[in-house]
Amino acid sequence: MELKRIEHRQLVQIMAIFAIVQFGGLFLAVSAYSGVTYSEITQVQAVSSGSSAALLIIYIVAFSAMFVIISRIYKGNKLFLFLEAYIIFIASLYMFGMLLSIPGGGVMRFLYGSGSVWEYAAGAAIGVLLVFAKNKIPRLRNTTAMIASIGVGTILGITFSFTAALIFMIILAVYDFIAVFITKHMITIANAAISMNLSFMVTANDIEAVPFGMLSKEEYSTYIKAAKGDKAWGRIAKRFNISKYAPVSASVGLGTGDLAMPLMLAVSAYKVYLSFTFSIFIILGAVLGLFITMMILRNYRRALPAIPPLLFGILISIGVYMLLMPFF
Repeated sequence: MELKRIEHRQLVQIMAIFAIVQFGGLFLAVSAYSGVTYSEITQVQAVSSGSSAALLIIYIVAFSAMFVIISRIYKGNKLFLFLEAYIIFIASLYMFGMLLSIPGGGVMRFLYGSGSVWEYAAGAAIGVLLVFAKNKIPRLRNTTAMIASIGVGTILGITFSFTAALIFMIILAVYDFIAVFITKHMITIANAAISMNLSFMVTANDIEAVPFGMLSKEEYSTYIKAAKGDKAWGRIAKRFNISKYAPVSASVGLGTGDLAMPLMLAVSAYKVYLSFTFSIFIILGAVLGLFITMMILRNYRRALPAIPPLLFGILISIGVYMLLMPFF
């Protein structure tokens, strides 16, 4: 999670985006398993072991290393735009294909390769349109990032068993901590994604009127330099009483992985009892973890790994669910 300064509006925006992704993906999963028995689920479930989760982590680490190396050597953006387009296309293909197959009750059929041609074609067409639309309208980045998160999180949740999904998220939380605080390559990836407007993050941006007394020395110095030398910033400053307040960028970003991983666990949890109650507890726990992260961000204003606190909130919610399970 990356930020400049976070205020109430940005907190509400990010929390709303997070909730939309979680409940949107859960809706797809519940629709996918409508009328499906537990034995049928176990027959089509492709990943059920912790070793498979560890292998996927290796893929993620390798991809991250490749991304950082290429971003430092390759100065263009076409390669990254192609990668972004591929992710948007694949996620859209599955997400919209699943949505379109719901009325006919064929979501599971669609996922495992026996859906109708028009469902695949329609999902692919929407994916292509989204890729072109995002390149023409950069403000669609949050929308395409949300779609990618729902698609990836739902598919991983359907593919993973709950145990494998939990192991995967635990390993990923450790990796996220190392990548942000020790190697710091995740910050490099986040900055590159923001500078190239890639759909690998969702962001909430605004400009806040902040009293000079609340600014740090660095922020005050930055404001004075900008107000003197930047005409655009000067026009922004006219919105405020510049003798008392300074316009400060208020921005917070959340990676698509931070959105997709709690959804993956919530979807995989649905398969345990074929009930969404367990999944709702996991989503609420993830919301708690995100809220804790946002409060830390307000105080320290530095990049933080989001998955560890998300996992912390989820583990609390799982414990509460286990205690309350006899009452359900």
